Amino acid sequence: MSFLPNNPRLIASLKKTFADLATALDVSIRNVWRGADRPPDGKMVLANQLLSVARQFVDVRNCSIEEKQSYFETVCGWFDLECEENAFPLPAPLSFNPNISQRFDRTPVVISYLEEYDRRCGFNYADRTRHALFQFANLVIKSDGTVTSSEAAALLQFKTTLYPHGGDPSVEDNTPKSGEIIATPTETSPVEDDASRPLEELLKELDGLVGLHRVKTDVRQLINFLKVQKMREEKGMLAAPISRHLVFYGNPGTGKTTMARLLAQVYRSLQILSRGHLIESDRGDLVAGYVGQTALKVKEVVRQALGGVLFIDEAYALNGEGRGNDFGQEAVETLLKLMEDHRHDFVVIVAGYTEKMEEFISSNPGLRSRFTKFLHFEDYTPEQLIEIFKGFCAKASFKLSSEAEQRLLELFKLLSLARDESFGNARTARNLFEMTISKQANRIVTLPNINEEVLATIDEADIPTVEELRSSGVRLPPELDASRP
Repeated sequence: MSFLPNNPRLIASLKKTFADLATALDVSIRNVWRGADRPPDGKMVLANQLLSVARQFVDVRNCSIEEKQSYFETVCGWFDLECEENAFPLPAPLSFNPNISQRFDRTPVVISYLEEYDRRCGFNYADRTRHALFQFANLVIKSDGTVTSSEAAALLQFKTTLYPHGGDPSVEDNTPKSGEIIATPTETSPVEDDASRPLEELLKELDGLVGLHRVKTDVRQLINFLKVQKMREEKGMLAAPISRHLVFYGNPGTGKTTMARLLAQVYRSLQILSRGHLIESDRGDLVAGYVGQTALKVKEVVRQALGGVLFIDEAYALNGEGRGNDFGQEAVETLLKLMEDHRHDFVVIVAGYTEKMEEFISSNPGLRSRFTKFLHFEDYTPEQLIEIFKGFCAKASFKLSSEAEQRLLELFKLLSLARDESFGNARTARNLFEMTISKQANRIVTLPNINEEVLATIDEADIPTVEELRSSGVRLPPELDASRP
């Protein structure tokens, strides 16, 4: 029997997840244990659970006992599990220790322990365990590149065991047929999971963002609060409940999407979210034009975002603003229900202009109760826009001459005089950068001697003029805008 090369990134991600779960499981077992003997170690219980799942799915493979044993040893090696000899054939009926493992058709004991812990502390360890065990089972099943009808049936049974009430985020409303390949949550999502990044690395990235001093302070306070709750949780203490959903308000181009993506990864690093990816959406992704379609659109977007963050830009557009037969309110009500149903592994961030976002949150009591944390993104100063422009230059191997930098600063100061809620901030800096490198190319293309220094340098002549900005549609101060009457 042969099998495909293993998936090192998925294996590494699952190993980290299982290692993270072991501590909470150990605390949970000690809290609920009523036996006369010493409670089993959480790491050992989890290892035996994985051995049980691996044995069951290896056993349904169409191969000899010797081949099953060989593959079982390979899986154990991937996850550093202590592999037993002569694991096959499986005993019938199964006789695993109920304190350590469970029958294949019953709720895994690790989930039972963590469900109790989640009820006490308000965390999402049981959901994360379901997700990880399902990925683990898929890894075992699919390693030879084919899925037989018996393997698909076993995986479907396991899915039903993990999600007895139909709450499986990976296959919601999509029950597989006999013989059909069942995708893992990673495969059904348009976003491929990256390995979890250390919190220290994420904080360094946060500090490296231009400007946003007030937002950075608020985010660090939120992170510190969540870290303390995690410490309380690991010691078996009750954690204070907190809404993880956020409101970002401010003008365009002030870093809201960048911060949302960073926060999603922070939540994963803190074990609040299982995946830590970001799904961006707006009214068009959530609201349909016909009866019965809006709820389906919202459910699909939420399904993709489970385990991560759903970022809704210009969320106030869901209010409809007096449109006839508008289904925006239906989208809001559906979203609120799904936020409650998946509150342990799903975060929503809504964003938009300040005044409009306040009106949006006030439009529905459910929104007001779930969104209690507001982060204000201030406009960038001309000096900060210079730093952003330099960032674009560095990524593309360009550099500003001192004269070009001074000319650019004067231009940003000029554009800031015309600043209103439509001012693009970082987007304006990007547009100027694209116009600049286009002018630079036109300037140097006919030069007789073009070396690396010439190719990399942006001179004062390359910075767009007021007339060029005007012709490109950039908003200018009234006294310079010749298009105004």
